[in-house]
Amino acid sequence: MLLRWFALWSAGLVLIFLASPTEWRGLPFLLLTLSAIPAVWSGARRSPAGTRSPWWLLLSMLGFFNVGNAVWLWDVEVRGQATGDGGLADLFFTVANVCSLAGALVVVVRRGRRDVGGVIDSAVAALAFGGLLWDAAVLPHLTATGTPLERQIALFVSLFVMCGTIGALARLSMASGSRLPAVWLLALAMAGALGGNLASVFFTDPATGVRPDWTNALFLIGYACTACAALHPSATTVTQPGHARADDLTAPRLTFLGAMTALIPVVGGVRMMSGQPSAGILVALGSAGIVPLVMLRIARLAAQRRSAEERLRRLATTDGLTGLPNRVACLTDLAGMLAGRPAGIAVIFCDLDGFKAVNDRLGHAAGDSLLIAVAARLRGADPVYRLGGDEFVIVCPSDTVDAVGARMRALAAQPIMIDGEPVSIGVSAGVAHAVPGDTTDELIGRADLAMYDAKRSKHIGGLSMRVAGEPAAA
Repeated sequence: MLLRWFALWSAGLVLIFLASPTEWRGLPFLLLTLSAIPAVWSGARRSPAGTRSPWWLLLSMLGFFNVGNAVWLWDVEVRGQATGDGGLADLFFTVANVCSLAGALVVVVRRGRRDVGGVIDSAVAALAFGGLLWDAAVLPHLTATGTPLERQIALFVSLFVMCGTIGALARLSMASGSRLPAVWLLALAMAGALGGNLASVFFTDPATGVRPDWTNALFLIGYACTACAALHPSATTVTQPGHARADDLTAPRLTFLGAMTALIPVVGGVRMMSGQPSAGILVALGSAGIVPLVMLRIARLAAQRRSAEERLRRLATTDGLTGLPNRVACLTDLAGMLAGRPAGIAVIFCDLDGFKAVNDRLGHAAGDSLLIAVAARLRGADPVYRLGGDEFVIVCPSDTVDAVGARMRALAAQPIMIDGEPVSIGVSAGVAHAVPGDTTDELIGRADLAMYDAKRSKHIGGLSMRVAGEPAAA
């Protein structure tokens, strides 16, 4: 309800401002700019703690703008200056613009953290559009009116950053998953400020420095949209991360990024070759703003590709149930060890005794829980692999086999709680010591045969271990 009344109030004041005589326009202007302050304050107070920073920044923006407006009116109305530009008022307006951009950028960074690629693409497109607008329309006008270079640079940076921020906000608005009118309104507020700045450039009388009053209506629209954004219910969620978006840099998108990167220098170069005015320093500034964004975009995609490759590698070499390295990882690691120093390496091939009975009696889910518990107990300083089913392999130095066996015997002697029921199982283990010339298949094969010798010993519970080459149990 408050949002509706403020929107009607703002629209009415903008119409009154445009319809009023010049000498009376200050009143509706101040009424709107001042009334926006409590509106944004109210919106900031409604937002959860920790999410209010953009609204505090926008509230600061309104404060500095209103102080600047008061100084400007004092200069013009009381001191009789032809314009309030270039003095103390401009300082307040500059600080206000910085606060406005900072508030919008906080929203972009926090809301767009799951869509960084899309936000960068949109910002690059908007920056390129701003550069094109500058080269095609703004720069020729400033050159014709004799605007100093430092003033051109200030205007260029302001236009450039505003365009990029508007592009990023527009992306967040369209890709939020659940439409966020507050973000749309912030984009419109930035567009109103951009329109006001452009109108000031094109409609200011170069001889007197006076610009038409109606151009202030664009700034009023920006004030009104900022306040409406703070009052809208969606304002409480603008800093929450949006939905994750697919970030594939397809050939068309890569072509687009390349074209946007080249647009400003190409247009600037064409203007220079055709004898038209083109400030090289501004072309350099534009490229300096776009190129880092494109490089960041490419760097993120490269990092995502490396991360995806690492995930695939882990999936290919990790057992999905126990989290242990799987057969592929075992064969790969063991091959690397044998290619280096095979002497001193031992393979312990383990098989659980009584696992099938537990699986049949308590069910497959209980069997999976048992395998997970066994894997947790087998983990130690030496690599442990699950080959499949209830078979595990431990690779360790030859001189630590007895110590590993003692640890396995202690673990096997402790019952495992499965669904509230203590379960005891035995372990049959075969040991094979590596010799020069061994292959992975030969080494694991000998350990496997030794494990079957241990299993034929008919032991009940605990650990039965045999070393390859020793006499088999009767």
